[in-house]
Amino acid sequence: MIWRDAKLTEEISPSNDPNVNLVLTVHFQEKDSWNPMNGTTDKRNYQSKIKLVENGKTGGKVIREWELPSWSLADGIFYHTITKSLFVLYGKDDEYGTLNQTLSIYPESGGAFSYPATPEKKIIFQMAPSPNGNLVALVTANPTGDGEFTEFEFNVIQVSDKKIQSFPISFWTALPLYGIRWSEDGQNLFLRTPDKILVWTGKELKEAKSFPDCYTVSTNFGKWAYESATLGEGGNVVLGKKLPSPKQISNLDQIKLCR
Repeated sequence: MIWRDAKLTEEISPSNDPNVNLVLTVHFQEKDSWNPMNGTTDKRNYQSKIKLVENGKTGGKVIREWELPSWSLADGIFYHTITKSLFVLYGKDDEYGTLNQTLSIYPESGGAFSYPATPEKKIIFQMAPSPNGNLVALVTANPTGDGEFTEFEFNVIQVSDKKIQSFPISFWTALPLYGIRWSEDGQNLFLRTPDKILVWTGKELKEAKSFPDCYTVSTNFGKWAYESATLGEGGNVVLGKKLPSPKQISNLDQIKLCR
């Protein structure tokens, strides 16, 4: 059984500017498994290539590229054209699609930086940059080693100076009853839990009296901000309809799925 080069289908993550988009290609090696019951091939040596593509009259133009030493998912990469910052979650090499991920931020100046510093001691449940590109929100927890998690936290990182605000939260899990959502102006962030909505107001985390009606989309750009995104003729990115901004409500029963 010989290892061979392979790659996943290209995926797109729209930026805040519909004419500038990220195109992600994940490369890896694979071979047929010795166990036919696996139902898939064995895979290793993941690498991610991210291109920043600007639409043009003669076709898409690659204006910047990044390479990462592991896998990434299209819903975990974001680019903001005003701050000129790339936000990307990437994982441990052969554990594709797991929660073992690190956040790296590539700002226009000042050098790239990553969080957490010791990824084996903290997992990232969710990540979302603010609509203005100045902040990035994270929900994290510490793995216990037996499939459970403790010390759940909500974190906000300031891109310009790398300062972090952290707030303990009681629990989090990857279920639809939990989610985060930035306000359209990037001044507030809402955390959905089964029995209440919390809001970060810039300095504190408190219970919200009014809140968005949707949390399956966490910010107003990125993969889930549009109904569709495809590579068109000449390499231009063709975007479908952008999802509408959420409505403000005050009743938990009115929360719905965005897509």
